[in-house]
Amino acid sequence: MRKSANRQGIRRLFLLFTIIFLCGCASVDPVVKVGLVAPFEGQNRAVGYDVIYSARLAVRQINEAGGIGGYRVALVALDDSSDPDLARQTAESLAVDPQVVAVVGHWDAVTTAVAAPIYAAAGLPLLTADQASAATALPADFRAAYEEVTPFDETPGPYAGPAYNAFQQLWQALAEAKESTGTIDRTAVSAALSRGRSE
Repeated sequence: MRKSANRQGIRRLFLLFTIIFLCGCASVDPVVKVGLVAPFEGQNRAVGYDVIYSARLAVRQINEAGGIGGYRVALVALDDSSDPDLARQTAESLAVDPQVVAVVGHWDAVTTAVAAPIYAAAGLPLLTADQASAATALPADFRAAYEEVTPFDETPGPYAGPAYNAFQQLWQALAEAKESTGTIDRTAVSAALSRGRSE
């Protein structure tokens, strides 16, 4: 009788561990990373904070909508302080991460000129604010949604709209990449962005 009770206890324990293990193995959506480089320190930090809140809003909205083609989006935000040397370092760090499929930035002509060749050599598409569709109207609730992601209900500045539009353009390119190739990688995203620019 005692052996039977021990066996039942062991079976229950084994069943419990199996259930816990299987719950831990539940499928998780794959993640695709997008970079954001802006000046979060220094004299142009207001630009950086304008764009980071737009980026966070755009990422939150796309993930709440289910992601893109089964992928969740993760934002990798790095500071270049409008400094060419730091811009070079941030570009190099994003270029070596194979999960980063595109970058939005650098918000300054000098830092963009330094970083662009690094991204190009790595096949990593760079979307600058001036490449984003300026004609795209912001959603009616943009201001309220923007203020929700800021710590102090800050109002969107002049770079918030272009940053938000840049991410919307990027989401479209990621969706087109997934639809046309079955995956989201640098090559497919670059091709989708190129098609979008030529239209």
